[in-house]
Amino acid sequence: MGNGRIRSEDDEYRRRRRAEVRYNEEEYADEYENEEYEEPLVKRARPRATQRVQQPPQYAQRSQRTYPPQERRATRATSPTRVARPRPRPRRRRSVWPVLLGGCALGIFFAVVAAAVVVFFTVRTAQTGGVPIIGGGLGASTQTFKSDATQAITLGSLAQMQICNKIGNVSIVVDPNADTASIQTTKIVRVSSKANADSEFNRINVSVQQPATGTQNMACASSTTSGTPTTTTTPASTATGGALLVNTTIPDSDGLIHGTGDAVDIKITLAPKLLASAGAPLQLNILAALGNVTIDGVSGVLNIIGSSGNVNVTHATLISGSSIGTGQGNVTFNGIIAAPSDPTTQANFVIRNETGTIDVTLPTTTNVVLSANTNVGTIHSDFPINATTSSGSASYRGPLNTSATTQSAAILTLDVSTGNISIHKAQS
Repeated sequence: MGNGRIRSEDDEYRRRRRAEVRYNEEEYADEYENEEYEEPLVKRARPRATQRVQQPPQYAQRSQRTYPPQERRATRATSPTRVARPRPRPRRRRSVWPVLLGGCALGIFFAVVAAAVVVFFTVRTAQTGGVPIIGGGLGASTQTFKSDATQAITLGSLAQMQICNKIGNVSIVVDPNADTASIQTTKIVRVSSKANADSEFNRINVSVQQPATGTQNMACASSTTSGTPTTTTTPASTATGGALLVNTTIPDSDGLIHGTGDAVDIKITLAPKLLASAGAPLQLNILAALGNVTIDGVSGVLNIIGSSGNVNVTHATLISGSSIGTGQGNVTFNGIIAAPSDPTTQANFVIRNETGTIDVTLPTTTNVVLSANTNVGTIHSDFPINATTSSGSASYRGPLNTSATTQSAAILTLDVSTGNISIHKAQS
């Protein structure tokens, strides 16, 4: 027993201990395969000479157990209780729709700005004979030339007027001190020399007709390249007295973008007796595509159609059937709404525009049904009305004068797409 040899039972016990240590290391390696750790040191038993002793009972029992390490590891690898380490989520791709919508909105904004610039310079051309959009005096050496012409109105009475002017201002004034009536036209061109101006003046045609009686074709002629009027297609209307027809044709003036810097300003001065001798309300029709329209002291059925420019009507009396409007510009009316004396009689008066303001001044006794609407804007009134507002728009329909004993059936329509509506009481 003292010869220093190790018994086979002790050797078997040490082999089992080493197998258990290796199994524990592999188990930890499976659970923490990505973690660094420091391997514990295993102190090995040094063989020494021992006496041969009898093995304790617990060692005997352990020697009877078997440990199949390979089978246990395989079972653990396929165990359903093992939880895999979570993987990072893939980065979500951003949607391209915000970029596309932002680009569309930016494109619309620049398109609106460009359209506003086109309208602005076109109106300036119409009003001052300045630089047009394309062609007609874009050079730095161009000058503005004007040619005035005045013609007397020889009619004994005036019941009907029609003014057709593509580019330029229109002004009609009733002078209480005048005994005669006249029409003045001013041709405006922008070219490089006087010789070119004379040539351009000849291309602009101003037609003035003064039929004394009968049915007249109240139509606006369109222009051609040479400035010669083409055939008219507007339905005829009946003139009970004399009629004044003024039509201007300017070459290359059709469409929004014009190839000319030419314009014609028209100013008509009327005498009160010329209108009174007609015995009927004046029928006034004005078509002004680009330019301002000014009416002062005229009473009757007024039909004014503008495209780009302001419309200013003062000291006027509107009769049922009147319509005043423009596309781009402000509309101002200061006068009387001639509602029928019978409050049950239907009558209609319309003032409208697309973009701009509507400013109306009426006597305090005006008795009409007001129908006012603006899609984007506000309604302000000195009359006691209660306008309804919603999401930037405003509207009202009801009596304008709530103190009237009998409400009139006549309707005054004030309609604007983008802009404000202001209604004032006239100072007595």
